[in-house]
Amino acid sequence: MAVSVSYARQLHREQRSTKRDEFIATVESMKSVSQNYLDSERGYAENWSAYITKSGMNLPQALEFLRKINTNSSRFAHIVDMDTLQAWSAYYPAGQEEIDTYSKFIDNATDYAQRMNSSMREIFDGTGAKFRVVGKYRLNENLSNAVSVGARVTLRIGDGSKDYLLLRAIPTDVLQKSWMFPAEYPSAEVGIITRAGEYVVQSPSMRSENFLDYIRVYNFQDDYNKMYDFAEELDRCEIGVLHYKDFRGEDCLWYFSSFGEDSKLDIVGFIPEAELIPENSAWVLVLIVCGCLMVLIVLDGVHLLWVNRQLREAARLARQASQAKTNFLSAMSHDIRTPMNAVLSMTAIAQRNLDDPAYVAQCLNKASNAGRQLLTLINDVLDISKIESGKFVLTPTDVSLPELISGLLEIITPQVQEKGQRLTYDVPEFASPQVSADPIRLNQIYINLLTNAVKYTPPGGSIHISFREEPLDESHVHLIFRISDTGIGMSPEFQKQMYQSFARAVSTQVNRTQGSGLGLAIVRQMVELMDGTIDCQSQVNQGTTFTVGLSLPVARQPDTCAGEPGSPDVDVSGLHLLVAEDNDMNWEIVQILLAECGDSCDRAKNGRVCLDVISSVPPGTYDAIFMDVQMPEMTGLEATRKIRTLPAEKNGNIPIVAMTADAFAEDVQACLASGMNGHIAKPVDVSKLRQYLQKIKNHTL
Repeated sequence: MAVSVSYARQLHREQRSTKRDEFIATVESMKSVSQNYLDSERGYAENWSAYITKSGMNLPQALEFLRKINTNSSRFAHIVDMDTLQAWSAYYPAGQEEIDTYSKFIDNATDYAQRMNSSMREIFDGTGAKFRVVGKYRLNENLSNAVSVGARVTLRIGDGSKDYLLLRAIPTDVLQKSWMFPAEYPSAEVGIITRAGEYVVQSPSMRSENFLDYIRVYNFQDDYNKMYDFAEELDRCEIGVLHYKDFRGEDCLWYFSSFGEDSKLDIVGFIPEAELIPENSAWVLVLIVCGCLMVLIVLDGVHLLWVNRQLREAARLARQASQAKTNFLSAMSHDIRTPMNAVLSMTAIAQRNLDDPAYVAQCLNKASNAGRQLLTLINDVLDISKIESGKFVLTPTDVSLPELISGLLEIITPQVQEKGQRLTYDVPEFASPQVSADPIRLNQIYINLLTNAVKYTPPGGSIHISFREEPLDESHVHLIFRISDTGIGMSPEFQKQMYQSFARAVSTQVNRTQGSGLGLAIVRQMVELMDGTIDCQSQVNQGTTFTVGLSLPVARQPDTCAGEPGSPDVDVSGLHLLVAEDNDMNWEIVQILLAECGDSCDRAKNGRVCLDVISSVPPGTYDAIFMDVQMPEMTGLEATRKIRTLPAEKNGNIPIVAMTADAFAEDVQACLASGMNGHIAKPVDVSKLRQYLQKIKNHTL
């Protein structure tokens, strides 16, 4: 029994030591979080300062730039004249920016004012520690306590210039929100102090004007010698563990740690000693010994309960998966059958009215529209599947923003006019008109939001589109797209789930509007893949505003060239082509499309036939090959690789363009890697087909 008690006491001491070490490690991690956070905030200030200085801005221009670039409403940007401590805040509108936050420190009347002035001067002069924080002090903007980091900035004044201090002010409660103790430390608190004991971030229990006074009042009373010894230890040591009482009179463990040798800042954490004492630890061994027999008795029963619980959880997950599958099939059954019914019905009606060409054309136009709707749905489902499986790949290329926006307006304007809506737009002269992005996915984001606005805005309503660019640095630009409508809006409840696949609001107005519920899910996934942001503001029967922000690399300016590829006015006739296609219907479609362009073609029913034909005819017999990928006997990829091994006199360098339903980015890359010169996705876009025919005729493919 004595051995058990001795062991329990030793275990008690070890557990207390472990909890103390864990508490200290937690405070250190909070210090690292705070230091990294303030370092990142200082990086913002330095980047802004460098850009303002390099751009040669004057004070009004710098404040206007800061108003635009400082998108976080809980942080504030200040510019301070270090000669007079006169200051201006970008938070206020033009002409009202001047604030008196710092001018009170000019006379150095108090120790506090001297230290504030000294900290600002060290940042301005670039002396002292790199990790330098100004604070704490009260902000004009929201009357909250704040700390600041900053950098020196040069502003243009007339024909000359002058250096100022640019500060990024951060409310202290923002720092405190990043601090969280584990549940086993319910009374633990943390704060940040200067070496002089002034609070930078004050915890709720530190009820005094100065940390040194706090320790003196609740521990030394009027014995100032002990307080001076404590202040000397705090100033001399980088880290330390102290044992003092808090304001409740409880014995506490205090741990302090410096942010750096020259930073003059410490993080201080404390916890009541009672919370470091393991509860009932002396009985651990007794409980173990007494419980062993019971454990042996009930082990089989516990294991059986665990097995049953696992089986119930597996059954629950299986039911959930089955319900998800049922929901998916239900949604797809309706959304696929609806346009398919239109295609089949309109085609049948057209066949019965062949003697009325105008009516036939009208039916075929409706069938074509339904087919495009069905293709969009299929592409959306495939996109969602690719994204959720982690296989979706973006393909960045140079994109002209003016051309992109012009294309969007061409698509959306007829839809708006058809519904009798009013469309307005605000498009600036872009300083960086060329960016690097995936044009297909960029269009997909904007078109989904635009078509939703048209769908859910009643006739007579209005839609407004705006684009804005904000330079980030020399190589990147922040592109902001905003679309507002006066449509039916969304309830707060639906907004919580609107980005889920197949999510649609339940209302009479929505039910009257066709849609799969995939558009917003795809938009958000695409935006996140591009490291962008999306925000929604909506009220029922008031309208909706979506804002998409994307940070995109600036691309080089394109060389100007004559002619527009794919234009119907460009002559692409006179070509003789070999088409590798195993499907009879697809072959007939390609043959007709090429004939309409004035070109002739021969067919190879699979990759092996294509290889045999091309290797047996003289060069020049065929101008190019249109190659399907998924074919029997030999795929298009394999046939292309074998053709590329042929010598030039056996047509080894003939242009080859994929014409396939494999349309994902990795499929395009696989085609190009096999030796093909281009890719056309099925269904075939006639404009893109003509582009390739033009390149083939001009020998530029």
